[in-house]
Amino acid sequence: TLVAAVNAALGSLGSVVELIDDPLAGGPRPAGSVAALADSVEAGRVTTLVILGGNPVYDAPADLAFGTMLGKVPVSIHLSEYRDETSRRCTWHVPRAHFMESWGDTRAWDGTVSVIQPLIEPLFGGFSELDILNLMTGRPERRAWDTVRETFGSVSGGSGEFETLWRRALHDGVVEGSRGVAVRAPVDRGAVERAGAGLGETVDGSGLELVFTGDRKVHDGRFANNGWLQELPDAITTITWDNALLMAPATAGGLGLASGDVVRVQAGRATLELPVYLLPGQAPGTVSVSLGYGRTAAGQVGDGVGADAYAARTLERLWSVAEVAVAPTGRHHTLAVTQDHHAIDAIGFEGRLQRLPELIREATVEAYLADPSVVRSHTDDVPLFSLWKERSYEGDQWGMAIDLNACIGCTACVVACQAENNIPVVGREQVIEGREMHWIRLDRYFSGTPDLANVVFQPVACVHCEDAPCEQVCPVAATQHTHDGLNAMVYNRCVGTRYCSNNCPYKVRRFNFFNYQKGLEDLEKMRYNPEVTVRSRGVMEKCTYCVQRIEAARIAAKKEDRPLADGEVIPACGQTCPTRAIVFGNLNDPESEISKLRNSDRAYAMLGELNIRPRTHYLAKLRNPAEGHPSSGSPGHGGGHGAGTGTHGKETA
Repeated sequence: TLVAAVNAALGSLGSVVELIDDPLAGGPRPAGSVAALADSVEAGRVTTLVILGGNPVYDAPADLAFGTMLGKVPVSIHLSEYRDETSRRCTWHVPRAHFMESWGDTRAWDGTVSVIQPLIEPLFGGFSELDILNLMTGRPERRAWDTVRETFGSVSGGSGEFETLWRRALHDGVVEGSRGVAVRAPVDRGAVERAGAGLGETVDGSGLELVFTGDRKVHDGRFANNGWLQELPDAITTITWDNALLMAPATAGGLGLASGDVVRVQAGRATLELPVYLLPGQAPGTVSVSLGYGRTAAGQVGDGVGADAYAARTLERLWSVAEVAVAPTGRHHTLAVTQDHHAIDAIGFEGRLQRLPELIREATVEAYLADPSVVRSHTDDVPLFSLWKERSYEGDQWGMAIDLNACIGCTACVVACQAENNIPVVGREQVIEGREMHWIRLDRYFSGTPDLANVVFQPVACVHCEDAPCEQVCPVAATQHTHDGLNAMVYNRCVGTRYCSNNCPYKVRRFNFFNYQKGLEDLEKMRYNPEVTVRSRGVMEKCTYCVQRIEAARIAAKKEDRPLADGEVIPACGQTCPTRAIVFGNLNDPESEISKLRNSDRAYAMLGELNIRPRTHYLAKLRNPAEGHPSSGSPGHGGGHGAGTGTHGKETA
């Protein structure tokens, strides 16, 4: 409601923001329907309960005691991909087909109908929801495909052209003309006042407010058994393989707590034990915890990871609990935090803090419009000299631009790169040792004050330096330059000296300390991208600019006897980025988007003063703070990252 009011005040409704009539409006509230089910079970009105997906024994409000409730139902059937917490309490567990093995349909945010098509037959004979519903309605011979076609006919219109429309929908993936109707909705001022009435209020007494948040990786716990997501660093905390009690530095200081201290949280009748993590920007007087952890029947990967915060959620307190008590237990838990893994030593750490205005360049919009050179560094115009004869490149020359203004820290690029390039999962213990294998590192920097912190994200991968320091020290020429400017790896030559990693100023090279791909079954090997080499133990690896995609596009263009078009080559990270913060292209094409971005007033080369000529450039972040906001006076390109704030740099506390 408040967001709608803000957009109305800005005049963006109907132009920047479009309101679509919700075709599914009026459906039951999930929590309410579960409560109604509990009442029916208690009254003995339920003799058979079929649960299609979900895991209510784990994530239903704690005061419903859903697991106990299931024991009062004579027959319970659970359709699930895993034999999870709910399946183990039910009479029957039915294996569920993965959504990529199933027929179905869905609607996009704007109401457009899309037909879900399976990519493969169910590998293990699983059933979809439609299969179960057909069985329940007495039509066991009916396939899910038939049901989807029947539903499609009700929304496509024109039965005479049904087959043509159906085939077109299968080809296009969406149903033409099914987009929702745009509506004009006046803002209810009374609703706005009611929605904002509780904002800014402090919690009475000495207790804290506990806030529950969905996890951006494992969601509500349904993805807890996915190793890619468990090992993905959280964008704000950079924690992997865990959840923690997030607490403002001032709040922690008052309680005498530090990051990693295990505390006991008393929230109503529930007691949680969680490690503390000090987070700048967390509201004083509040603590928060991510849901989706503490699973007991997730699978080999997800069992026992983190703490279960659902135990403190009730129907009346789904998202926050007031007046919770936090007490130290005297124990310490080492969190697998990745943010400072590449801080070499204390001297290097202090040096990095001094260089933050060079690494992360910021300015206010007002300052930038007044002087576009405000984001330039004093080192940008320093004469640079090379110890080696510099090469000149012709033909296609690949480069990347990353817009810090557009990056929202979603970490989708990290997972996309992992999927595309067969990057292994190493596990919590190895992450603590600093041995994670991600080719893209999402750095997070704070500025301002601990209570009112600004944050900026910076994806960092191999920048493919033209004068690459790694190439000069490799004794076997395993890393070298290609004719189109890529800093390439020849894995068969690498003998694992790691000299290249020592000499890399960006610290973006990864070393396989173990053979993470050994002893796999044939089915497990199917998850690999066949276009990318699977590396073994003792080999250094890093970002390749998705060279396999470059070659595929080049071969296709050669077959058609034409030059590569701008935007035809898109690396996995750029394809996945929802805000198009990552742009890739040919630097030798003056009309390409990458060339125009590189010539922008905001473009800069991180560590360009080393004269390594990186192919990846960044676009400085511009802030537009409200008048009187602490960041409104951020000087120049430093953007408030200077020393003395207590929250600058990559360490939060």
